[in-house]
Amino acid sequence: MRLPASLMLVPFAFAAALAADAPAGVQYKKPAEVDAMRASGDTGGILIADADFKVLAGRRDKPGQAEVHATDTDIFIVIDGHATIVLGGSVVEGKETAPGEIRGSAIKDGTDYLLEKGTVLTVPRGTPHWVRDTQPGFRYFVVKSVAHK
Repeated sequence: MRLPASLMLVPFAFAAALAADAPAGVQYKKPAEVDAMRASGDTGGILIADADFKVLAGRRDKPGQAEVHATDTDIFIVIDGHATIVLGGSVVEGKETAPGEIRGSAIKDGTDYLLEKGTVLTVPRGTPHWVRDTQPGFRYFVVKSVAHK
């Protein structure tokens, strides 16, 4: 039995209708896109940017700079490897590198936390933090929740 050509197009029309019904603002990244972003730059990069949040695919094979974000809360989700992050205390040699962003060489009098596969850690806005010790293979996501003034 042969179907009329118009009936053969029904599955394609249905799929197009489903795609059109996707909620506005949905962003979907395939594993290859995530891996490519994690491999970019010195430590990875921004995978998704929205007015309210950002998602970074990160990697670190060496320590980073101490940081303080005036408006962003960082949520670390570790997927592989391990590192030590220092929270609190004060930033050594801190300088504003962009509006609301301070960077420095270290943190004095902070508290160490182990970041390892499966760890989720929140760093509230205004909290100094520093990924101090890393081992090659440390891979993670950071979700940055942006506070609006």
